[in-house]
Amino acid sequence: MKKFLYFILIVCILNILSMPSFSIAENLQIDVQEGEISVETIPNNPQPYGDVTINLTSYATDLNKAIIVWTGDKGVILSGIGETSYSFKAGGPNTSNAFNIKITPVGSMNTISKKIVINPSEIDVVWESVDGYTPPFYKGKALPTSGSTIRVVAIPNTNTIKTGVGSMAYIWSNTSETKLDASGYNKNSYTFKNSMFDDTNEVKVIASSVNGNYGAESTIKIPVYPPKVLFYKKSPTEGVLYNKNLDNNYVFSEEEMTIVAVPYFLATKGVEFNFNYNWDVNGEPIKTPKKKTELTIRPASRGGYADISITIESVSDLFQKVIGQLKLTL
Repeated sequence: MKKFLYFILIVCILNILSMPSFSIAENLQIDVQEGEISVETIPNNPQPYGDVTINLTSYATDLNKAIIVWTGDKGVILSGIGETSYSFKAGGPNTSNAFNIKITPVGSMNTISKKIVINPSEIDVVWESVDGYTPPFYKGKALPTSGSTIRVVAIPNTNTIKTGVGSMAYIWSNTSETKLDASGYNKNSYTFKNSMFDDTNEVKVIASSVNGNYGAESTIKIPVYPPKVLFYKKSPTEGVLYNKNLDNNYVFSEEEMTIVAVPYFLATKGVEFNFNYNWDVNGEPIKTPKKKTELTIRPASRGGYADISITIESVSDLFQKVIGQLKLTL
């Protein structure tokens, strides 16, 4: 009798063990929270009339199986399973695009709502060479040379902020390196001395308003130019004739003429004592004139040429140097 009861007990245990097992976790639906679904835009700071893509991502649920409904100003614009991305073209400056997104994760009765507002913004970036020299009445701006000091200014293009100052924060970077000292609240300009080894400087600025209604970024490439020397005739009565420079093979018909060497873009700003001025005539060095950039010529005979050159070189900066040459027909 006991053996029979043991046999029955063993059979029951085996039947129980052979039955399909059910996990409590499989029957328990864990609702996804709003913070577990992220919304990102590409680019981060959309520009007016630019292409924008909005992406949904989550580490807590498979959004490719979720029911997602996108609603814009004119109603539903996209809906379906796994619709995790939406692309569109942004409006003009001072416009906005608002989207409401409803997400129902797979197997869940809970619907998560996300809202995103796109304010397309742009920012103008201008630069100047702070210490680059240009002569009087020059209509352009000084170009940066090796070792120049450059100032970059950011001007947000928006109706609410015109001057670039106010409730704004700026992040500046130069050649992918963030400049923490130049960045911060109301710091809408960045001044630096360019590297003597770079052919260009890539400066980026990210601007954002404190209230979050404005955000824009811009990158500008500032090339480095070689300095140059142009020569001008100086009239005894009218002064330096900046309206026309002297070209090579200029026919020198006067008995006497004073020429002026003007170093364009060199970081001099007229501080002559920081530079050496060395003149050569027909390959022979001459004594530096009292007015270092002016040379008076009195030909002893006519015919042939006069090769004139000047070297302007910084006393302290090896890379602040320029050579100008002029050939006169006598």
